[in-house]
Amino acid sequence: MRSKKKRRSLWELIRLVFNVSDFGMSMLIAAVVMSTVSAAISIQQGYQQKKIAEANAKRLEIEAQRKQLAAQRLADQAALKRKRMRAAAVTMYAGSGVVVGEGSPLIVEAEDDYRAEQDQLTIIATGAESAWVSRSEAAIMRARGQSAVASGYGRAAGTLAQTASLMGSSGGSSPSSGSGRIVQTDVGYG
Repeated sequence: MRSKKKRRSLWELIRLVFNVSDFGMSMLIAAVVMSTVSAAISIQQGYQQKKIAEANAKRLEIEAQRKQLAAQRLADQAALKRKRMRAAAVTMYAGSGVVVGEGSPLIVEAEDDYRAEQDQLTIIATGAESAWVSRSEAAIMRARGQSAVASGYGRAAGTLAQTASLMGSSGGSSPSSGSGRIVQTDVGYG
């Protein structure tokens, strides 16, 4: 014949396993709740930091586009300025009777065109480099956001592990679940 086992509630099982009084049990539950809340806050902070990092990264991406467009605009303005100066020089040479399409004036004009083109390319390259720096900073921001989330989970796990460790090391007992006495020690200050 089978023996009937007495069914116990979860509350009773925890009290038996941890050997705690009702007050100790209340403190145990409070510790678990507080550590869970602390863990949730750590995770939430990680996600909040990720959100901020993503917003900063988007701002840096926009800044990179703006820098690149500004550099192109400056290069276009430099080219237009060079065309105007060239037209003025051709007009001045023609008024003096100099033939621009051959000889020394042609060499000078070609050299000026080369320098103007190099200036344009330098302006564009400087803008591209500045944009690259902003995009790199954006990538770093995104990585920091991901790291903040991972760190939040790490802090949460640490909080829960610390609470579990403290509960395990005390055996679930609290000062009130023992003899009911509070022991006071005198500390001398030298």
